[in-house]
Order: sequence, then C-alpha cells, then structure tokens
Amino acid sequence: MSLSEKDLQKLWDLVKISIAKRIAPESFKAWIEHSSRLAEIENQKVVIDVRNSLTLQWCEKYVRSHFAEIFSEFLGAPHEPMLRVRAASFQSTTSMTPKKITPVQETTGSLLDPNNAYELRLKKAIQDTGLNEKYTFDSFIIGTNNQLAHAAATAVAHSLGTAYNPLFIYGNSALGKTHLLQATAHKIMKDKPELSVYYTTSENFTNEFIEAIRNGEAIKFRRKYRSFDVLIIDDIQFLQKKESTLEELFHTFNELFHVRKQLIFACDRPAKSLSAIEERLRTRFDSGLSVKIESPDYETRKAILLARAAEESIYIPEEVIEYIAQNVESDVRLLEGSLTKVIAYSSLKKKDVSLEIAKEILRDKIKVEVPKNISVTDIQKAVSKYFNITVNELKSEKRLENIAYARQVAMYLLRKKLGLKLVETAFELKRKDHTTVLHAEEKQ
Repeated sequence: MSLSEKDLQKLWDLVKISIAKRIAPESFKAWIEHSSRLAEIENQKVVIDVRNSLTLQWCEKYVRSHFAEIFSEFLGAPHEPMLRVRAASFQSTTSMTPKKITPVQETTGSLLDPNNAYELRLKKAIQDTGLNEKYTFDSFIIGTNNQLAHAAATAVAHSLGTAYNPLFIYGNSALGKTHLLQATAHKIMKDKPELSVYYTTSENFTNEFIEAIRNGEAIKFRRKYRSFDVLIIDDIQFLQKKESTLEELFHTFNELFHVRKQLIFACDRPAKSLSAIEERLRTRFDSGLSVKIESPDYETRKAILLARAAEESIYIPEEVIEYIAQNVESDVRLLEGSLTKVIAYSSLKKKDVSLEIAKEILRDKIKVEVPKNISVTDIQKAVSKYFNITVNELKSEKRLENIAYARQVAMYLLRKKLGLKLVETAFELKRKDHTTVLHAEEKQ
C-alpha cells in the first residue's frame, strides 16, 4: 500500500486518537504526540519514526502491541509496526518553544525571509523579558493536580482580558507556577506578536520602583508598566509589607484592568491569606479566577520523570522511575533534582542507571518509614527487604557496602524507635562491641 504524505498524516491522526484512549494523558504527551510519526506503509508493515532512542525503547515496551491492533483494525489486515529513530524528521515539528536561529549577517541588498525575521524578533523579545524558552505549554506535564490551572492559563492565552482577568495561580513552592506563567507569555507572544507582553517577579518590580523613585523617574516607571497589554507578576507574596510598592501596584492594576488589559499573578497562598496586603488589593486579586496547583500525584510524578529522561535522551529503568516517584512527593523541583542526581552519579561512576544506585545516592532524601508497635524482628525484616538482603546477612560479619549500610540503618532504628540500649542493639545484630552502634548513630 502506498499512501501520499497527506493521507499518511490523516491516518496517523486517527491512530493517535485511538492511542490516546489507551494510555495515560501524560504518557501520550511525553512520548507520542510530538515524538513519533507515521513514515510509510509497505508490505503489511507500518514504519513509525520516533524522536530518539529513549522514545523508541518506551514505545517498543508500552505501545507496540497497541499500534499493531489499531493499524490492523484501520487497514483491514494484520500490519506489523516497525519503529526507528529518525531525529531529523522532527526538526521542523511545530512547537511552542521558539526555534534556535543562526544569527543572520546583513549584507547590502540582502532580504531576510519573513519567517526568519519573525523568529528573530520573537527570540529577541523573549530574551528581553527574561523568559526561559523551555517553559512552554508543550513541556508542561498535565496531571490532576494542575489540570484546572493549565486550562485557565491556556484559556487566557487565547482570550485576553475577558472573564479570567485577573488570573491568580497559587500553590506551594516548586509545583510549576512559574512554568505556567511563562508558558502563557510564550503562547501569547507567538500567537499575537503585535501585543506587548511583560513577565517579571515581585522582587524585580520592587527594585525597579525603588530605583525609579531614587532617580526621580516615577512617571517613566508608571508609563512603562501601564503600557503593557499583558502584565505577569510572579511571587506576589514577597510584596507584603512593602507599602509604597503595593500602592503603586494597586494603581497599575486599576489602570490596566480599566482598559481590559490582561493581568496574571502567581503566589504561594490564596489571595485572602495575604494578611499583610490591604484588602482592596486582595479583593482585586480574587476578582477574576483563582486556581490552585496541588502537589503532583504518583502518575503525574512518573510522567514528569519520564519527560525529564526524554529531554536528556537517557534510558532510565522503569523501576528507578517508580522508586523516585513513590518516595519523592513534596515538589517538582526536588523530584527532578533527585533524578538528575542519580543520572550524574551514574555518569561519574560510568555505570548504567539502576535501582541500586538510586537507593544509594538518594538515601539522604528517602527515609525508611517504620510503623508503630513494632518489634526488633519487624525492623530487621523491613530493613533487609528495603536493601534487598536477608536477615542473616544483616546479622552477619559481611562488610559489603550495601550490607554494612543496611546494618547501620537497623542499629539506628532499634535505638531511636525502640529505645534499645547500646549493648542490647549490638546483641540483636550479633555485634561484639557496642562502639559499632555508636558509630552507626553518628553516620545516620
């Protein structure tokens, strides 16, 4: 069967719709949506190009059988999927992230291609606003924790100055608020290049205002901030108790809102909890749409780690992804940092990433949780299971690094959780000298 490129694309769009119904949304976004494409159909084989080797490994493991079923159904006969890495096929794929452009040297009589000129202007604008070019909607992992905030941000990007004005996004630190704010700015700048979009932090806003007052340029400051079509301010909580700056923001807010300009803010708490900010400004923050970003659930944490691994083009065993996702729950920054730490350690040691390495390098971040009403045997069994050794090995004279460390953890837990004396702890682990227990406590 020979299909035109247009027909291949139509078929692939249908296949993607079917695949999206069979796998998690985060997995579809990370591995299928912009990282694979239908290249050709020949001799009852469908050739699928993927972005990199990591995507290839994931697709082979998780969706190859789905591809076989879906193509066979659509084409009316069995078709075998053949996946291959073709990075060049994705260089022109549409993305929210501005393309990297080679600087163009102007020569007499030369004309810039209109598309290149637009990209150059866009990149220059992004640099001027201090946006991170990686913080786009494409790279934002959507989960149940941030679905509403993401939907609100995309709605604002498509329809400025309407019902969602201002948009107030709040949640604990390192959950993706800054990413979402900057993604909104990227989208607006790309779709509506004629608009003036400005992203800043509350600290920068304050510093600019102080500098303007010091230099007698308050009018210039006001003219600048009240000229934007879209004003985005991050970390609003740091403006608390800065009375003069808050007064200036209040009037800037009113001026922009009055002429239907879009305002977007991010904060680590709801507007009503900003007790050191006057009520008149708090109520304005709350007058549009306020949405909360929660901590990511397990599936979203997995998707974030998979996307991070794909970005680095490094294969991470599923058991390592699951181990980190299960144990690092507090925030996205710590989650990604844990994976980065494991990757860096493996690289330095010139070893493949493994569960053993992950447990070793993250042992300071991931604690062994011990239930109440436990016995000595419970602790010995739990520690042995966690470190994948036997209880006999835990009590043995073996000095292998993983066994020795497991023994130290067991000593620490026996002392802290059960209150055993040094001599008793040494006895339970068949140590001749209680100084070994003292050493274990110091290490922990």
